[in-house]
Amino acid sequence: MYMKQKKKERKDDGRVQRPLSFQDRTPLAALIPGMETSGIVISLTAYGAYVDVGTECDGLLHVSQLSNTFFVEHPRQMLTPGDEVMVRVRSTFPERKKLHLTMLPLEVLEAEQEDDVDDRIPLLEIQSDDELWGELKRVTDYGAYVEVGAEVSGFLHFMDHPAFGWSQGSHPSEFMTVGDRVRVWVMDVDNEQRRVKLTANRPTHLPGPRREL
Repeated sequence: MYMKQKKKERKDDGRVQRPLSFQDRTPLAALIPGMETSGIVISLTAYGAYVDVGTECDGLLHVSQLSNTFFVEHPRQMLTPGDEVMVRVRSTFPERKKLHLTMLPLEVLEAEQEDDVDDRIPLLEIQSDDELWGELKRVTDYGAYVEVGAEVSGFLHFMDHPAFGWSQGSHPSEFMTVGDRVRVWVMDVDNEQRRVKLTANRPTHLPGPRREL
């Protein structure tokens, strides 16, 4: 019993102090997409961070929303529980008690704004080798985020772009441009981390002609 109590005390000591009581919190419906607010990082997961911005539920700050130029593998590369951060409201779903946040600049947020999340392809319906058309939305040091009509944007590593062989040593922005339309194939879907890995090179094991550029 003593050991269990000590373990509970250590766990309690590690919890982040929330700035507001439940009674003083802002209704989720009062938040407007694009508005900027401060928050406290409550916890980290493999796919992002949960941030308390003083509303009725913590907001999800997905790893893809942490940096406009740097590809973040895990949120601990940039965040620690207890950090105070400035974020923007990306989208709200009061009826489902869900809040999505971003640390991207407003102009990037507006360019990537989702019109209707409910019409997007669920990750569970996307399989490896699926062929999709997409649009490059954001180019980073490691590749580009591609809008393919799914719940989340897919990520196309620069080495999986056909032009990489012609431009070795170049920054991805030299052959990957925001707005480019690309045909891609799904390499991997990670439902837990909510990530889709793409390639713009037709997989060799698929039947049919290889793509020529």
